[in-house]
Order: sequence, then structure tokens, then C-alpha cells
Amino acid sequence: MKKQKLKISTQSKVVIITIVLAVILLCNVLAPHKEYIAGQILFAKDKLIYVKTDEEHSFKPTWNKMELVEKSATSDDSVCIVSDMTKEQKNVFKNQKGKRENDMLFYEHMQRISSNKFAQISYTYKKPFVFAKPEGYEKEKDIEACDDYAENFGGRLTSIKLQIYDTDKKKVVSDKELMSDKFKEERYAMLYGFAGRIELSKSLKRNKLSIRIPFRAEYVADDKTNPFERTIGEKGITDNMAYSVYRNCCSVETRKNWMDSDTFIKLLKKNEIDTNGVIYVYNDVDYNDVNLMIKTECLPKEDAYLYKVYPKLKKYIGKKGKIAKFYLKGLQNSDELASYFLPEGQKVSYGDGIEIELYSNNVKSLEEYFDSITHGGKFRNEITEIADNERLSADLFDFK
Repeated sequence: MKKQKLKISTQSKVVIITIVLAVILLCNVLAPHKEYIAGQILFAKDKLIYVKTDEEHSFKPTWNKMELVEKSATSDDSVCIVSDMTKEQKNVFKNQKGKRENDMLFYEHMQRISSNKFAQISYTYKKPFVFAKPEGYEKEKDIEACDDYAENFGGRLTSIKLQIYDTDKKKVVSDKELMSDKFKEERYAMLYGFAGRIELSKSLKRNKLSIRIPFRAEYVADDKTNPFERTIGEKGITDNMAYSVYRNCCSVETRKNWMDSDTFIKLLKKNEIDTNGVIYVYNDVDYNDVNLMIKTECLPKEDAYLYKVYPKLKKYIGKKGKIAKFYLKGLQNSDELASYFLPEGQKVSYGDGIEIELYSNNVKSLEEYFDSITHGGKFRNEITEIADNERLSADLFDFK
């Protein structure tokens, strides 16, 4: 069988010759600029090329994960929410000594702004596909390199959203993107911010809503460094400084009528309550006075007064992998809250006394507790009270 010769038409030959000549011409034209072109290719390679969302570090809204939203059946203005435990919550309960329960990520960046409304911050990172580090780069040490190569929070942040959830309507009633052009311009200032502690607060001098992001400890000289804080308006995060009093959402300061966290846990133990799954902290920033968290597997027995206050919560007794979050407002004192763990009508017992380590005293009542801490000589504590007009409120979210 004879081999057939490949025939190329005259028109095809002309096209091929034209392409070859064009390539030769292009090479000659670009030859003087080859170093520049190579440099641009390397420049692009050295920059972050985003391909998808970094799911591990992003934080998404959690409204659809709430299984129960129940208002208290008593006269106080409190709410209980039950949902699956997050990874951060599991880590805290596994080792409560780490005090990570003060991170807003543990609270899912969710804050109560009125009797029936909650606000939640969510944020999105982009995951780097290419990340070429310059020569001599040291992670978390070379500040300029961190600015240029955006390895941490501020540089990879692409979205910050603010959502408001109405517990009466059981739906999101507002969804706002906060990533404004102004914010993008100064985002470098947040390169050393702590995403786990993003929270909303009230700017006292401007009487506006503000967003606050503390800096990570490794980037500041001491813990008194002011956080990154800006006001929020119609166009998102503005370039105006917030000028607010710096308070953590969850505080360990002394409150009127309320025990500190450690002493309250001791009081529960004195009444034979399992406290391994209980976290109790003051709230300094939003609508609540106190925040209480209980792993549902550690909920008190069926006869506890807690289920008179939240009847629907009873079905979660003993269930694993879930958490009951209590946003408490209007309770009289810590003794009243402790009574929630006991059968209805049973009084809270101090037994032979509860030791307060800081003052080396045993107290047998709430009155003795406050007498001890206010007259403790050099350890004297001032009892602080946060006024309602210094806290988050729903009117701040109208952006007018």
C-alpha cells in the first residue's frame, strides 16, 4: 500500500509562514524587555493567587443551626438558645483553664441588641493557591513581609457581614456587607488583628455602632494596646475612629449583686451541681447582664427550676454534642441564678462556707461575699455597674 503524501494548500502555507514570521517579529520586539517581562511574571508568582474560600478560617452565620430559641417564662427578659457545639466550644469545655471562653468566636460572634434581636458578625478569608515567600522571610516576625505577603487576618479578609436575627419572626431581618472602600484602604492596620475576638460595641463619643478587633498578643508590647476600632455607617466600616471605652464583652470585674465566675462555680459545687459543662461570665458590652453556657449533657436534673423558666429545654437533658446558651437580663442576683439548678422552692446552700481565694475568707451568704470583697484591705475591689446607655442597642443598627 502506497503512503499518501500530506498535501498542504497554498492558503495554509501562507498562514503558517505568517504565524512563524509574526512569532519571530514578536520575539525581536520583546527581546530588549525580556528582563522586565520575566520580572512581572515573578512578581505575579510572589503574590497571593486566590482560588477559593478558606473554610477553616472563615466564619459563617449560624442562625440555621439553632434548634431552640426560647424566651424565659418568668418576668425577666432572658433567652435560651440551643444549637450544636462548635469546635471552639468543644475545645473550651475540654480545658476550661485556657480562658478561651472570652473569645467572641466561642460565642459565635453573636450579641444580643434588644429583647428580641441578635446581631452576628461573619467573615470570609480567601485561601492562597500560590504563596512565594521572599528570601529571609520569617513567619510572624518580619512585619514588612507580613504587610506585603498578607499571610494573616487583615490581608486575606475579603468580606465582613453583619446580620440581625429577630427571635419573634425567627428569621434574618437585615444582612449588610461592611467591607467598604475606606476599610479596604486601611486594612493593613488589621494584619495583626485577632479574628476570634471581633465584636460590636457602642462608640460613646460618636453614639454610633463600632466594630472592634483586638491585636494578637505577639504583635503588641502589652495588653493595654488599643484595638483596631472603627464606626459603622450606611456604607459599611468607615475611617472614623470609634473613641469608645475599651471593655471586653465578657468581663471578670465585680458586679453589683453578682458573684465572680470562680465563686459562682464553687457555689454550684456546694449544692452538688455538675459544673464541668458550665461557663458563667459578666457581659459588659451588649443587652445582657450575664451570659451562661451549659453543655446539654450537663443540664441539671428534671426537677430543676430551670425547666419552669424554659419548659422546652427539658427535652435536651442528657443529649451530647449540643450547648444551651442563656442570655440573661433582669435577674436579681447570682443566688437567683444558682436556684435555677435546684428543685423549685429549694434554697441555695452555702454549707460551711465558700472560700474566696483572693481574700482568704469563707462566706456563708451573698451579703458576706460582697462585704468581704469591698472591705478586703489592699485587695479592695470596686463594684462596677455598666449603664444601659453605654451598651449595644437596636437603634444603633438603623445607620441613620
